[in-house]
This record gives sequence, structure tokens and C-alpha cells, in this order.
Amino acid sequence: MIDFLIVIVMLGIFASLGSGLYFLVHDRGKTERTVVSLSIRVALAVLLLVLLAVGFITRYT
Repeated sequence: MIDFLIVIVMLGIFASLGSGLYFLVHDRGKTERTVVSLSIRVALAVLLLVLLAVGFITRYT
């Protein structure tokens, strides 16, 4: 189960990174969408680290 969650979170990180790049190119600094997208990416990265830690502690992964 944790393996599936780790893959889903990694896909979310890539999607958020891609949307951040898209907003950066198309908005040209006029909106806050790039900051929001990259903030979501950071939150997902923290969640990924927590999931990996739980997996290693419980010896699940």
C-alpha cells in the first residue's frame, strides 16, 4: 500500500512541477499561480519523505 502511495505522490510532484513551469512561462509573473504550484510541490516532497521514512521504519518498502 505504501508503494502505491509513493508512486502517486511522485506523479503528483512531476505534475505540479510541470504546471509550475507552464504558469511561469505563460503568466510572466503577473499571477501567483507559479508560487502556489511550487508550494504544492514542496508539500508533496515533504509527504514523500514522510512516506519513505514510515516505509523504512516499518520495513515495508
